[in-house]
Amino acid sequence: MLQNQTSILLIAASLCLPVIGAIAPAARADIRDFTLHNETSVDIQELHISNSGADKWGANLLDKDILLPDESADIVFEDNSTSCLYDIRAITDDGEIDKRQVNLCETVDFSVKE
Repeated sequence: MLQNQTSILLIAASLCLPVIGAIAPAARADIRDFTLHNETSVDIQELHISNSGADKWGANLLDKDILLPDESADIVFEDNSTSCLYDIRAITDDGEIDKRQVNLCETVDFSVKE
């Protein structure tokens, strides 16, 4: 009887594992999605991202939001680009902070620092 109960528990546990694995990737649907961290002492008013070397910055990804110091925000890509290298511009109360050639395919967290 004990052996049957153990077998049932092992089968139930093994059936749950693929479900857990299937749920985790949904949090990062696009390999370029990342969490932005404001590690400055000022508000981030806008965040712009463009393919590295592009002539223009993309739209403000924070929309109408402001990222306060020590806050984080999830940045989600919704285009079909296969590029990994991006330039990132944070516009703060004190000016602009640019970071060039960021490989977002290998990044899950990106911190803006002064």
